[in-house]
Amino acid sequence: MENLELSLTSLGTISKHIWSQQDRQCILDYLAQLLLEKDFTLLITRHLRPLVLDLLERNAQRVKVGGRFNHDLHERLCVALSKVLNISPDAPAFAARYFSSTPPVFQRLFFSSEEAAAVQYGPRRMKLRDLMGATLRFLQNDCAKYRSLWDWSPCVSQLTTHCLYFRYTAQCLAMVSLMTDNQKAIFLRKVLSGEEILSFEESQQLQVEKSLVLANQGCAKWHQDMTNRFTKGQVVSEDLCPAVVAVCGVVLPTISPRLTQQLVLVDSTCQNLRRLALAVASGRPVLLEGPIGCGKTSLVEYLAAVTGHNSATEIMKVQLGDQTDSKVRNLFWPINMQAYRLYS
Repeated sequence: MENLELSLTSLGTISKHIWSQQDRQCILDYLAQLLLEKDFTLLITRHLRPLVLDLLERNAQRVKVGGRFNHDLHERLCVALSKVLNISPDAPAFAARYFSSTPPVFQRLFFSSEEAAAVQYGPRRMKLRDLMGATLRFLQNDCAKYRSLWDWSPCVSQLTTHCLYFRYTAQCLAMVSLMTDNQKAIFLRKVLSGEEILSFEESQQLQVEKSLVLANQGCAKWHQDMTNRFTKGQVVSEDLCPAVVAVCGVVLPTISPRLTQQLVLVDSTCQNLRRLALAVASGRPVLLEGPIGCGKTSLVEYLAAVTGHNSATEIMKVQLGDQTDSKVRNLFWPINMQAYRLYS
């Protein structure tokens, strides 16, 4: 924590008593860069958890800035992202979006000698051990998704080379091939020595313990938005990158430019909207209950609008009333009859 404070103190903007919008942007950009540093990834995730999605999106934009793909930054982002998968609820969904249009973590294994020479790496270049360790964490988070998403053939050839990252590669291939616990144990004993297996398990346990210690120590507070252009040690919604939007303190991804507020955000509305946004951020279904006209539909429509999901195909409304049973039956009756004809 002391190293993080020293790094932030070195940024002159932090020492200012009053922050302008430019100052806040500078701070957020600097925090996004620090998130990719090995020593600060977990610390920033712990202390700035509400802003993690914004910081990840900022780095994703830097990877593809100017129409050129920055392989060095991509690898560093992958490693940092793998460490926060089980800490930040926004990280798994962000990873799914990010990897839908980017190469896998172990992209370096696909490079030919000429391609590898053309890639420009910075002084903090990730080692293959870091990349394969990150790959293993992605598999542990969602094996089914990444097993089918990535081409694992380059990893197979690595089994013949006993390098530092070999143990991670073996673990990854054991998961990708859907080995049982018994098959996995037999496989690892064939390719790894007993000392290597024990050392690997101990290092994994230490990483888990470190993550738990950092993740369970309190949570960052989100300051309410202020209309002032200048703030005192606070960040407002307008400071976030265009790929995210803050809904009553909950940062959500958006697929279109932010819309102006269409609701009168009184305290009760903000409280209900925040609860709804938290449920959406966690990926859980939600049931809103209340009398007619209390604002249930308005909350859903507002949240859909500010996150860019406001097209007719993304919102389905079914008006429920005294004739609900007959309406629902007539709505689905043609489908049921067709299914009956097909399977009778």
